[in-house]
Amino acid sequence: STVLDAGFNPIPHIPARSFPSANVLKNTLTTLKRNGVKDLLTIGGSIKSPEGPYDSTISMYRSGVFDQLEFDQLRIAGHPEGNPDDSAPLESLEGKLTWLRDNAISSVIVTQFCFSHEITNRWISSIKNILEKLFITDVEIHIGVAGPAKITTLMKYAKLCGVSASAEFLKKQGLDLAKIVKLSPSKIIDQLNGHDQIHFFPFGGLEEVSSWVSERISSTKGAEL
Repeated sequence: STVLDAGFNPIPHIPARSFPSANVLKNTLTTLKRNGVKDLLTIGGSIKSPEGPYDSTISMYRSGVFDQLEFDQLRIAGHPEGNPDDSAPLESLEGKLTWLRDNAISSVIVTQFCFSHEITNRWISSIKNILEKLFITDVEIHIGVAGPAKITTLMKYAKLCGVSASAEFLKKQGLDLAKIVKLSPSKIIDQLNGHDQIHFFPFGGLEEVSSWVSERISSTKGAEL
């Protein structure tokens, strides 16, 4: 409610494997709906073993709870650089997109943060092929990018989140980790193709990424991020 009152659109994360029962999931969603939440990001979650009946996002969808509450949008996660919790992430994504289409529920694909534009661009192309196969034309792709942050901070989060990036990968991009204090997202953003929006992970802090965005908009005269 506080976030809504401030004029923002809160998008709570709903991790399937963390819910111990259908009732807890339903009560959580009902409370969010009652407090004015319209959009959700539905994910499997970081824990390996489910605490209740849901082992994945799609199993949570099929429970029927979302049909009853009718949120405006159910966003789904994408993993351009792989998902350690899913051996077939593209197939899983296609299954979720199919369910959302068949149930006439609006969606957006929001990805984990990425370091490699080559890998991410290939992934975007694969997603567009899936969307075309499913005759889906209204799902946007929002690519996750780490905001300005220390290299050590980025490596810590990359390890925690299972992103297949490493110090060795960054070195291959021509970076000397001993000399760089912070890494800017400019390079990867400039080389991405086919996405609709950028989604920032503010690992270096909200103020840091906000300042970077303001400077970027100013330097490009608002033409593009």
